Amino acid sequence: MPDTIFLSDQALKDLPHQHLFIEIRQLIDQLMKSVIKDMTSIDQEVGMAEAQLELHKESLNKAIHEKETALEAAFKDIPASQGKSGREIGAQYQAIVKKIASIRPKQITLEQRKSLVDALFKQRKAQLAELTEVKAERFATLNRTILKLNKKLQGKLKLSLQTEANREPLYQFLCESNLEGVGSARLAWVKGEADFSPENLAITIRQGAQALKEADWGITPVIAEALVKLPESRLLALEELELFDSLDVNLNVAHNDSPENYRSIKRLSTGQQCTAILHLLLLENRDPLILDQPEDNLDNAFIAERIVSELRSAKIARQFLFATHNANIPVFGDAEWIGVLNVEEGKAFIPVEQQGAIDLPAIQILAADILEGGKSAFNQRREKYGFQ
Repeated sequence: MPDTIFLSDQALKDLPHQHLFIEIRQLIDQLMKSVIKDMTSIDQEVGMAEAQLELHKESLNKAIHEKETALEAAFKDIPASQGKSGREIGAQYQAIVKKIASIRPKQITLEQRKSLVDALFKQRKAQLAELTEVKAERFATLNRTILKLNKKLQGKLKLSLQTEANREPLYQFLCESNLEGVGSARLAWVKGEADFSPENLAITIRQGAQALKEADWGITPVIAEALVKLPESRLLALEELELFDSLDVNLNVAHNDSPENYRSIKRLSTGQQCTAILHLLLLENRDPLILDQPEDNLDNAFIAERIVSELRSAKIARQFLFATHNANIPVFGDAEWIGVLNVEEGKAFIPVEQQGAIDLPAIQILAADILEGGKSAFNQRREKYGFQ
C-alpha cells in the first residue's frame, strides 16, 4: 500500500486544490485500515484451519497405525507357502495393493490423454480436408488461367496443367525414410501412372501390408512390409507432404500455313524451347523486356513468322530492348530506335550520330552494313536466291 506521508498536512500546506488531496489521503488511509483488518481476519482463519488439520492428521495416522497393527496380526495367521512366511506374503500383498493404487491415477491420465489425442486427430483430419479443398480451389483457379492463356496463345502454344503430377518430393521423402531392404531403384512405382496422393498412401499404410498390395500401385510385398514399419511421426509428415503441379508447354512447330503441329517442350530443340518461352514473355505485360541476342537459339523462320509480328503489335503498350545481329528483329519489327555499339579502349558506347529510327538514311546504311553485310552482300544474296 502507498505511504501517505507525502500527503501530510505539512506537505499540502499552501498547495492548490489542497482539499482534494486531503480527501485522497483519507481514502487511502481508510483502505489501509480495511486491508489490515481483513488480513488479520484471514491470518486467524488460517491458524484455526491449520490447528484443525493437525487434529485430523493425528486421527488419520492413529487409524492407519491401528489398521497396520491389525494387518501384522493377521499376517502371523497366514500359513507359510512356497518357502515364504506369512509376513513376507502379507508384505508382497501390500506392495501389490500400493502399485494398483498408484496405477489408477495413471490410468485416468492415460484415458484423458487418449481422448486428447483423438480430439487432435479429428482436428488434424478436418484441417487436412480443408487443405485439400484449398488445393482443389487453387488448381481450378490455375486451370481457368491456363484456358485464358491458351486462347491468347492460339496457334502458337498450348499449355496443360496436371495437379500434383510431380511426385519427386514423395520419392525423395521415401528415399530418406530408410525403408528396410528398399533402395531407391525399388521406389520407381512412386513416379508411375498410379493415381494416389501422399495422404491416401499414409492411410493405406495404416491399414496394413495387405491393403498396400491390393492398392494396385505397383507395391511389392517387400516394399509393403517396409512401409508398414514406418513410425507414426513419418506417416504424419507424409500426410502433410505437398506435391507440385506439372505444367506442360507445347509449341506449334508448323511453318507458314501448314496444319498446326504441337510438340512438348521436353522434345524441342534449344532454339524451339527459347521460342516457346519467348511467346510467354511476349504476352500482355506492361513491364519492359530486355533480350540479349535471342537469335543465338532461334532460327530466322520463327523470328520472321512469330516473334516479329508479335513485337509490332505489342510495342504500342510495352518497351522492348534487343541486343541483336539479326536484321529481322529491328527492321521487320519496325524498331523505333536503333543504336550501334562501338568499342573504344575496352569500353562500349553509342555515338550520337549512330542512333535513331530505321527510316533515317544514316541508320539504314549502318543497319545494312552490320546486319546484312552491306548493300552489295544483300544484293548478291537476292540474286543467288533468284528474287526479283
